Amino acid sequence: MDKGVFSIAASFVEEFNDRVGQLSRLTNHPGSKGRFIELLLINLLKKYLPKKYDFSSGFYCSIIPELEETSQQIDIICYDHLNFPLFFNCNEMVAVSPRAVKGLIEVKSVMTSDSIKQLLKQANCEVAKQLPIDVKFNLLSVKSQITPELVCKEILDFYNKDDVPVVKGLGVIYSLDWEDIIVFTVSNNCYKMLILNNFNYSISTFVNILIKDLYGLDTYMSVANLIGPSLFIPKAEYVIRGENN
Repeated sequence: MDKGVFSIAASFVEEFNDRVGQLSRLTNHPGSKGRFIELLLINLLKKYLPKKYDFSSGFYCSIIPELEETSQQIDIICYDHLNFPLFFNCNEMVAVSPRAVKGLIEVKSVMTSDSIKQLLKQANCEVAKQLPIDVKFNLLSVKSQITPELVCKEILDFYNKDDVPVVKGLGVIYSLDWEDIIVFTVSNNCYKMLILNNFNYSISTFVNILIKDLYGLDTYMSVANLIGPSLFIPKAEYVIRGENN
């Protein structure tokens, strides 16, 4: 990353890579790395992003009496802790109202086809319908057993079934060993999936898009220096659902 371009991302990526490098010298155990990166990401998001929202592992719980349902455990929930009370708070685990949720991140040590299916199941479960309309599900992994193209195929196959509506949108899917990153957009009444060349921006692109989705365009513009999908020419573009779907 060029010096002077988005100093917050530079600091974030430098600290992230240093800590992951330290762990790699101690262990190559995938499960340990996955859990470590989950905790590291929570700590860095708390450290560098505005205090308007908080980050933790946990659940969101139905607020409809007839639907006594709770989400699966989410690795990282971004939630509004200023305007909504917590249902439960115990060290590194919280339970929140769906209305408090701003964004969701799943962290995997290894991304597989099952990881994508699990993400889609979470995003389209019954309780997910209670989340605010702009909440997105994101996925970050240490390594991947599948390519970005195969990830896109899994998602297209899932949504091409006639009985599967798009309940909740996806945000970003990225593996640290990829050269590309997958982002999801809505334009011209179409829900689209883009594969972008991530160049040498590493996890900073993931964080930039996260900032835009969580805090809005003004915050993104003030810190991201326009680094993001708007500057990248898509390597591939897929329409998940069009105007008439």
